[in-house]
Amino acid sequence: MNPSFFPEKAPQPEPEHQQTPPWFQPPEDEYPARVLLREFMARTESTSLAVSHVDVYSVGIAIKINWELRRREESAVEWQLATGMGHFSRGAGDENSERRFGLGLADGTVVTTVDGFDGHRNYGDQPEGWSLMDQGGGGGGGESRFSGSSRLWLWPLPPPGPIDLVAEWKARDIPESKLVLDGAALLSAVADVRPLWSGEKP
Repeated sequence: MNPSFFPEKAPQPEPEHQQTPPWFQPPEDEYPARVLLREFMARTESTSLAVSHVDVYSVGIAIKINWELRRREESAVEWQLATGMGHFSRGAGDENSERRFGLGLADGTVVTTVDGFDGHRNYGDQPEGWSLMDQGGGGGGGESRFSGSSRLWLWPLPPPGPIDLVAEWKARDIPESKLVLDGAALLSAVADVRPLWSGEKP
């Protein structure tokens, strides 16, 4: 029997399992404590920006932000950019079109999504101090209306005291807008975080 024209593939080693670092996303083995907010950050005739809740984990907090858009006089291309259907996570990439978020912590630290993880930082490099990441969250709509969301992941847990949540979206006529979060309430919720799997300690 003639040998096969194609050589046999050498067996490949099993890929090593890499645990996702905690500054990259919330723990996958925890059921977070949820603090409801339902507070508006900004509203115009065509844009609504609100915070629905904060999920508290043992090592950080995830802030859920929702927005509603109504089409103005935008062209089809401008509407795609505004809704993120062309550049989904943070707008078109310049400071006028992108959604920008930041936190002012009680100790004076300022951390923003502009200086957060953007694909250029090495996956395994632990950030110095706090890290804030806009992880997106999906969305949908049509030619005249769009609903979207983002999850902001702050790692590690914030220091005690009030937290200033700041948003800016120049393309939608939203200047720097601030909402103060109750840091004490968020930290006290850590006690309600539960392990996702049985047999593990909280």
